[in-house]
Amino acid sequence: MVSTMTVKIIPVLDVMRGLVVHAVEGVREKYRPISNSIICSSPEPRCFIDKLLDMGFDEIYIADLDSIMGVGSNLDVIEYAVKRGFKVFADIGRNGMNRVDEEPLSFVIGTEYLSYPNELSYIRNRVSSLDMVEHGVRFSNTLLPLEKTLNSYKELGCWPKTLLVINLKRVGTMRGFNIEIAEKIRELYRGRLIVGGGIANIEEIKRLDKVGVDGVLIATTLHKGLIKSPYI
Repeated sequence: MVSTMTVKIIPVLDVMRGLVVHAVEGVREKYRPISNSIICSSPEPRCFIDKLLDMGFDEIYIADLDSIMGVGSNLDVIEYAVKRGFKVFADIGRNGMNRVDEEPLSFVIGTEYLSYPNELSYIRNRVSSLDMVEHGVRFSNTLLPLEKTLNSYKELGCWPKTLLVINLKRVGTMRGFNIEIAEKIRELYRGRLIVGGGIANIEEIKRLDKVGVDGVLIATTLHKGLIKSPYI
């Protein structure tokens, strides 16, 4: 049976010290190598990239946590995913602000790396993430209400070409993504909208599809075997 849904499922790999880790609630210092995934028995990133490709996925989000925290780099993992044919969203922290996107590789500029409002221009026509703590948007120098942030994007004309909305406090928890947040953003933003952080099940993805979300970022539900393909 062919799916009538248009929302695309995009796997997330959080990589630290060369290994895939289980990200929970954005507390990076507490992340540990993943050990209970049905996809791979080892936390070796290349195993996950190869297996996800076999499962039919062709897009992937890779968070290089060492680069984000300024203690190293996992660029080889990103390069391997590109070599294997993935379209890659690469989060390498502030380092991504000075990198040039070249298909199939796009660098994610997270709000948590930006000073508000002085650096908002960096996200114009790039791939950017709204790094949220429930209803607030985290910047490097402040935490702002979602509405104020969206109004600033509108007033300054600095909408990204792809917007990733990530609830950091729900990452790895399977507590669900706040549908109302997706609705508010979709009302103002016409680009590609991808959400993540706490996605729990297929029924939730169906609700996000009805809102007009273009993609969802998932990790835990993949590792548990609850979702097994890019479309449902």
